[in-house]
Amino acid sequence: MTVFRHMQSMPLPFAAKALLPLLFILLTGCSINKALKVEDRSVVEVPAMISDVSRARIIFVGEAHDAGAHHELQLRVLEALKAQGKHLAIGMEMFEQTSQPALDAYTAGKVPEAAFKKVYALSWRYIPWEMYADIFHFAKDNRIPIVGLNAPRELVQAVARRGFGDLSKEELAQLPPGTNATVSENYLRFMRGYSPSHGKDAEGFRNIAEAQMLRNVVMARRIESYLAANPDRVMVVIAGGAHVRGVGGIPSELRGGLSYRIILPPMPPLNQGNVTREDADYLLIEPF
Repeated sequence: MTVFRHMQSMPLPFAAKALLPLLFILLTGCSINKALKVEDRSVVEVPAMISDVSRARIIFVGEAHDAGAHHELQLRVLEALKAQGKHLAIGMEMFEQTSQPALDAYTAGKVPEAAFKKVYALSWRYIPWEMYADIFHFAKDNRIPIVGLNAPRELVQAVARRGFGDLSKEELAQLPPGTNATVSENYLRFMRGYSPSHGKDAEGFRNIAEAQMLRNVVMARRIESYLAANPDRVMVVIAGGAHVRGVGGIPSELRGGLSYRIILPPMPPLNQGNVTREDADYLLIEPF
């Protein structure tokens, strides 16, 4: 209440600006307690879901980036796995490999939060810090590594403009060896299912699809590399729903027989009626 009394004394534009992060979280932070088990279409409680997926080496937990309830669910997964004694790592779409030194310093408690907030703001500028703050605090408090997974932003943007085939040798050298982000017609149909192509010609939309595929492939290679170097770790991957969907997402780009399970929120075009085991193991049931 003290915060609100203080805001009453502010000029209206400043008060409104200060309220935005709080309102954002209040409007998107409704708890999720149940999920659809896709295998048999049964509805289960979240603890049962977590217990089931906990046997995998990689647990993908998808999100809509601006949905507080999804981030709350991600934290519950992390807390439950930690309570089981798992040695965790958190893979995050929100950071690139260049942020890894800052991520390591933060989770080791070697830099103040204010400094890390600047790294976050540069990495994931459109979503308020508060959306992920509890996850970051949990990682720091428990010394859990955060791994930056995403492809370099400038290369993603270059592919979206020019196509993967137009990358120079210098640009390709910034990617994991052998990276290929060309896309099939099946992948283009997958992309059109959740990303409208209005206003884009066929070549322009293909470039956008290749940019998304580049991110999937690079994130898959980062996951593989980290887990190969850290065989005692279980990784929880936090990324957008389209990236962690079994069809057309990171899981389909993994190599080496790594075991994984997928938890997805509903997202166009997926819902309880049409989700399949190719898409996810569990589909969250949102109470809003």
